[in-house]
Amino acid sequence: MSDTLTRLVAAAVEALREAVSGIPGIAPLATAPFLFRPFVLLIVLGFVCALVGTLVNLRRAEFHAEALVHAVFPGIVVGAVTAGTGMIVPAGAVAGALAAAALTWVDHHSRRDASEAGTAVVLTGFFSVGMVVLLANGDMSGQLEALMFGRLLEVTDLRLAQALVVSVLALLLVLLTWKEQVAIAFDPVGARASGLRVLALDLVLNAAVAAVVVAAATAVGTLLVIGLLTLPGTTGRVLARSVPGMVVTALVVGVAGGWLGLLLAVSPSPRPVSPQAAVIMVMALALVVAVGGARVTGALRSRQSTGLTRGAVAGGAREVE
Repeated sequence: MSDTLTRLVAAAVEALREAVSGIPGIAPLATAPFLFRPFVLLIVLGFVCALVGTLVNLRRAEFHAEALVHAVFPGIVVGAVTAGTGMIVPAGAVAGALAAAALTWVDHHSRRDASEAGTAVVLTGFFSVGMVVLLANGDMSGQLEALMFGRLLEVTDLRLAQALVVSVLALLLVLLTWKEQVAIAFDPVGARASGLRVLALDLVLNAAVAAVVVAAATAVGTLLVIGLLTLPGTTGRVLARSVPGMVVTALVVGVAGGWLGLLLAVSPSPRPVSPQAAVIMVMALALVVAVGGARVTGALRSRQSTGLTRGAVAGGAREVE
């Protein structure tokens, strides 16, 4: 089944590569399969992370997302050291499911003022297990670097197929519960009073975040995957005034950031540029520009409003005279 799926995905990606090889802007990434596979993965991740990241931002669950990033680490390590890179995604998915369940349980069964402490315990506990397992297999500093910082250009057909399956799972989880997740984000008390199962919905969101982490970790690394999850959604929050606007903005930032970052990384330069770092830097730059633009726009509107108010006051004073 896995081999069949891998062959189907490889054939589809190769056909797509040949179809888009003449499009300006994409042609440099379609010159070879090892460049086009990361491009496809980044586009898919940009789409999925935009939706999941919007919910993470609305739910203010960035710390939970960071905890899941570290909690998935032992599964990735066990998969890598026991069966090679082909087992990273399946083993990471198992660890992600356990971590999502643990975080949801901690969040709902600890005192309100101790919830973040419990999350921190899960984060450090899972991560330390991963470090112990990794170092128990001898000097694996090179493997550790790859797991922490990722190797985007080493995405194989098998890892791409696995990442696409996990990404589709994350996408289904958020789409099937979208309205309920947004309702909890804006009015958690009202959502609970209306009969929504907050515990189950929290578990679904945590599972979706864990799925995204598993899909992206081997490509961009466990340290940078939090950028894919949070930067597009945060940029959408800064620029948009509605949830649909946030999603559209996050989609643009996520997809365009992946495309432009990879394009910059493969462009001629005096020194090699990390492609996964370039992708995150482009998204971070988009957020900085968005924040700066929003502040400038706010200042101009405030000045314009002040001018209109002063004009109205002056006009009223003249009428009184």
